[in-house]
Amino acid sequence: MKRLHNPDVEPLRLFITGGAGTGKSHLLKCLHYEATRIFSRKKQLDPDENINEIHTLIIAFTGAAAVNVGGLTIHSAFGIGTQFQSLNNQWSCDKLNSYRCKLQSLKLLFVDEVSLIQANLWGAMHSRLTQIMGVHSNTIIFGNIAIIAIGDFYQCSPVACSS
Repeated sequence: MKRLHNPDVEPLRLFITGGAGTGKSHLLKCLHYEATRIFSRKKQLDPDENINEIHTLIIAFTGAAAVNVGGLTIHSAFGIGTQFQSLNNQWSCDKLNSYRCKLQSLKLLFVDEVSLIQANLWGAMHSRLTQIMGVHSNTIIFGNIAIIAIGDFYQCSPVACSS
């Protein structure tokens, strides 16, 4: 967790896998609880820290998976519509500012059921996070946010998009 507080260190990229019923979702909830607790303690020690800031976020591809781990769908978390083939169109200033206000302090993103996510949706998440975080470098991915991805590629394949 110390890596999350140091902007000079490359963000954590961790993949957790295991077969069905091995406790991946339970582990995700435990890790999220501990990360939230650590950030809450930091808020208590730092009077300038906004208590409403979101430092950790759990997302999943399907609504059922998101509800199971107490998270949001990828689409709702980042304002990605169902037709996300191209995110070249930038958000309006108001919409971008709204997402920045909510997520500007995001440090750690938990992604559940990663086997369901197609490459173009990962690209859409990257685009949105770089917009939200205001990152303007081609060498920084996912807005420089730490990511813990959880899933089992032997369980399900990515859900195909309709053209």
